[in-house]
Amino acid sequence: MRRIDEMAQTQHGLDAYDLMAEAGRAIAETILKTYQPESVCVLCGKGNNAGDGFVVARVLHEMGLSVTVVCLESPSAYSGAADKAWKLLSKTKIPTVKRSKLTISLSKVDVIVDALLGTGITGPARGDYAAVIREVNAFGKEIVSIDVPSGLRELRPQEEPGDVINAALTVTIGLPKTILLTLPGSDFAGRVIVLPINFPKVLLESSEWLLNWAQGAELASWLNPRPPDSNKGTYGNVGIIGSATAYAGATLLVARAALRTGCGLASIYTVAETNAIYKTALPEATSIILDGGKYGYFDEASGKHFAASRKDHTVLTMGPGLGTALETKQFLKKVLSVWSEPLVLDADALNILSDGMLDLLKGREEVLLTPHPGEMARLTGLTVKQVQADRVGVVRTFAQTHQVTVLLKGAGTLVARPDGQTWLIPGAEPALAKGGTGDVLTGVIASLYAQGLPMWQAAVMGAFVHLAAGSRCAALFGSRGVLASEVADAIPLILDSFPQNQ
Repeated sequence: MRRIDEMAQTQHGLDAYDLMAEAGRAIAETILKTYQPESVCVLCGKGNNAGDGFVVARVLHEMGLSVTVVCLESPSAYSGAADKAWKLLSKTKIPTVKRSKLTISLSKVDVIVDALLGTGITGPARGDYAAVIREVNAFGKEIVSIDVPSGLRELRPQEEPGDVINAALTVTIGLPKTILLTLPGSDFAGRVIVLPINFPKVLLESSEWLLNWAQGAELASWLNPRPPDSNKGTYGNVGIIGSATAYAGATLLVARAALRTGCGLASIYTVAETNAIYKTALPEATSIILDGGKYGYFDEASGKHFAASRKDHTVLTMGPGLGTALETKQFLKKVLSVWSEPLVLDADALNILSDGMLDLLKGREEVLLTPHPGEMARLTGLTVKQVQADRVGVVRTFAQTHQVTVLLKGAGTLVARPDGQTWLIPGAEPALAKGGTGDVLTGVIASLYAQGLPMWQAAVMGAFVHLAAGSRCAALFGSRGVLASEVADAIPLILDSFPQNQ
């Protein structure tokens, strides 16, 4: 946003104060619409964040509210647009008081507006600012933060947040800041409203910015209609490489989720001794029985049979419950040697690939890997801590290096394309912290691809819908007791309500 702000002025001729004035008015209108307060205290600190606060105070005053401004800096501290905003404020009858009047000022108002510290800080809030943040939080009143809650910034590995405003609402300008959509920042931000104001659309949507925010309204437009004269062939065929007897549930969850998401067919590759499990548990899925498979695991003979009996699936999934024995590795290698069409790889397929077999993916199109942080660590040779410390950088670099699409699971799921464009799906749901929910995600994504979405869109949409389904189940059953199969069964409810309610 700093770059966009600079380009808006130098390339598009927009005035810095005009941008500030428009942002301040939009924020003031949002506060009025959200809370209908009678009295407001605006806390102003440093830089342009304080300038935004001055404008907000003046606009709310013009709207008839009782407004008090608490300044932590002297007027001489401001320059540029912030100085102009201060001078216009000083011409009004709005009382501006110093830090010593903070307590009495806060006690008399309905809403507190936080314009203390913006995005420019590099360390935790210190001195008077830290003390003010603690006092404001202790009041327990509704707090609206401008751009980011004061004290919040991108954290270095192992760094603690320190003192941060606990906002009920954060109104951010232009584009959302990453820290507002990821932990721990989202815990402080409350509800986030993004106001693009009059920044040129060409700047906000430029492909120069590699990190994208997955929003429900945009994602809803990706869903294809289901015409009344359609048939099962309209919605694709998901092929699913099954698993050993002990892990048949993983395969069942992939197939169940794929069918619940709307594909026309889900076909499970299995061995004879496992087939009865699938036929009993999920009769809607078809079975393709392969030779071999000692103890229920696929082996080299199974791979040869796959090569001879494979069907024309729209997409093939492989990994959940697959196993990592030597025979299974030989099976996977054989499958990849004869299957050049779209792939979704998860779980044990990723663990096998991480053992020096990533070259098997070279030259393929429409391949998606869906690792959790542990699997991502094995694929990259990093530690889990290193992956989690730089999730965006790690997933983007891997996608570009290996020319595949990668979905990195976890709080704030990420999807990176081979060209480096990366999507953030904000949010987290503890109900999904349970075995089997990742298998459900694999089935959802494969099904969306089978229904016509490009692989990266299927991954972004799948992660968004999967998270929403988990949250819906948690609301019904509580976050502790949600089953992966219940998440799968909630998928069609989310998709049906998607265009209207997201």
